[in-house]
Amino acid sequence: MYTLTQRANALFAFVITVLFALFGIISIVTLFIPSSPTATLNINDIQVWVYEYASEESEFAFVDMKLEADLTSLFNWNTKQLFVCVIAEYNTDTHNQNQIILWDKIIKSKEDAFIKYSDIHNVYNFVDITSSFGQVNATYSLHWDIMPHVGMLMNGRAENLRVERFPEPRQPMKNIR
Repeated sequence: MYTLTQRANALFAFVITVLFALFGIISIVTLFIPSSPTATLNINDIQVWVYEYASEESEFAFVDMKLEADLTSLFNWNTKQLFVCVIAEYNTDTHNQNQIILWDKIIKSKEDAFIKYSDIHNVYNFVDITSSFGQVNATYSLHWDIMPHVGMLMNGRAENLRVERFPEPRQPMKNIR
């Protein structure tokens, strides 16, 4: 006859096996749920200023954006939250690919997945690794990461991209700290 601990161990092993199989099925099925997010990103204004910090001059870009997005279709029964961000991508002579997050937000519910901002600014410093942007073109786009309850992280980006040229820098501002 089996003891109580042997029976409890067998039951526990069976429950764990069923749960892992269920989690695997959920992870696979989630990959095939269709979604059709829409987003519109407009760049209202870009200003480049030269700042002197610790006796070095660097160009800082300030971006003013308008964002409308309907990301409700990204939410399903396995979505825990979304990480949404606006990314600027550009190439320079010295560095092939430069990316920087200008703005981000964590969306935790389907009700909050409709975004409408008419005047948002970059939250993070927009500085090139060199001291100058060099008037190159930058591509601005909305990206998202879907964080599920179970399974792999999935990401995507809006189809409409905005390409804008960096303007000439404005007068230097001294001793910014």
